[in-house]
Amino acid sequence: MGGNRDVEELAELLRELKGRTNRSYAALAARSGVSGSALHRYCSGTSVPGDYEVIGRFGKVCGAGSEELLELHRRWVLADAERKRAVSRAPAAVSATGSGGPGSPATPDVSRDETEGEPDGETGVGTGPDVVAEAEAGPDVEAVPGVAAEPGPLRSAPAQEPGSAAPPPRRRPLIAVLALAVVAAAGVAAALLGKVFTSSGGSGGSSDDRLLLSSRCPVVVSMGQSDACVHELQSLLARAGGKLDIDGAFGPVTQMRVVVFQLRSGLTPNGSVDERTKRALYENAGKPLGTWTPERVTRRIREVFTEEPERAVGIADCASLLDPLYTLPNSNATRNWGVFQLYDGTLRKLGGTREQALDPDWNIRAAHRLWALTHDFSAWQACDRAYRAGSKGDKGS
Repeated sequence: MGGNRDVEELAELLRELKGRTNRSYAALAARSGVSGSALHRYCSGTSVPGDYEVIGRFGKVCGAGSEELLELHRRWVLADAERKRAVSRAPAAVSATGSGGPGSPATPDVSRDETEGEPDGETGVGTGPDVVAEAEAGPDVEAVPGVAAEPGPLRSAPAQEPGSAAPPPRRRPLIAVLALAVVAAAGVAAALLGKVFTSSGGSGGSSDDRLLLSSRCPVVVSMGQSDACVHELQSLLARAGGKLDIDGAFGPVTQMRVVVFQLRSGLTPNGSVDERTKRALYENAGKPLGTWTPERVTRRIREVFTEEPERAVGIADCASLLDPLYTLPNSNATRNWGVFQLYDGTLRKLGGTREQALDPDWNIRAAHRLWALTHDFSAWQACDRAYRAGSKGDKGS
């Protein structure tokens, strides 16, 4: 794994942060809530953590600023995606190497999953065995492409020998007629679908003037992309009230804003901008991404956590940078939400929802309910450990 560029870039930044501290792996690991051997693997690029919070705490212990933490998160997202791709490739590789034997061909066998695969990201066309079978059809089966081929010149039938039986009537003209009928029906269906999609934007007009819906942008705009399409996306998110840089680079903050916009628009909150999300962004006329400032969040935390206000503020700052719309994915397809990064499972126990977790006042009061169960911050052990380590350092200096 260490040879991958995204993984190595993450490891390089981790090593750079460690180099600032003059502390050992063991000392940094103790403050970050991870084992020394695991931290060494992350810094050497031989392993990628499945949860960003681990290296996020490491970055804060090393004194990383907010911009550096965002860059750290961006690199982790790309490296984690490569880790998942490597895991998904492993079973196919084992199957291919294990199927060989004496007399087997040099080319490894390809499993059905590999041949069917997912549709192409740009065209949506699959590459499964049905497609292969159609391409390999024999001469008696006429493949019908999207555009019908021009008919060739008619050929005269060979002369029939006297006394021989008449040959059976040929079926190829009938097949050709059926093929043309199929092509014509497909053309009509395509035209009708085109009208549906161009009119579904609500205004009934063409989407040519909406960049994200044009052919100049990919079907799905997602993490790691840097171009005019992302710039357009960020402008739409800002119009919806989102706080983010409009720099044309799809990084972690852009993804967080997309997730929240999708959630509040009734879409699947996966952070990837598909056609439904694009249309919702263009049709949006409100401010679904509007929220509190960090200063207001800080004041409210102190009002609710009267027992230990500064410690509560420090833990919230560690968890979310005091951003009410902060959301991070976990390796098990769940997410953490809001000021105190409430986990999906915790929300269920509290009788809350993701939408409520993005309300800063509800999130802060829910966090206080968790605190009241034990009268400590054990629900945020890593951030509490980092806060206490920082407090000791401040007293020592």
